[in-house]
Amino acid sequence: MDNVLKYSYSEQFDKERKARIEVSHYKYGPARDNFASGRVDALATAELCIDAFKKDHNTEHLVDAANYLMFRYMFPMPGEFFKPTDSNGSVGTVGTPITMER
Repeated sequence: MDNVLKYSYSEQFDKERKARIEVSHYKYGPARDNFASGRVDALATAELCIDAFKKDHNTEHLVDAANYLMFRYMFPMPGEFFKPTDSNGSVGTVGTPITMER
């Protein structure tokens, strides 16, 4: 498994995310206070970050979007839940993954 993570996972991405969370804690306050109550809409803010990335191609926006998505996961709104799915429940991909060509 370590070999898979070596080529398919980014420790640097996690490092960038964590650094921004620490700064944001002091800039905006604790994540729980902002997101658990819906005071800040984590999903809508993540979408703004993705829109910004599409315009300027600055991957920092992707790091920010990931953090907002994590906050939504950590502090779901009423009715939201985590349920693992198999391939039948997956939304799929845009494009053809290499293993699907075999």
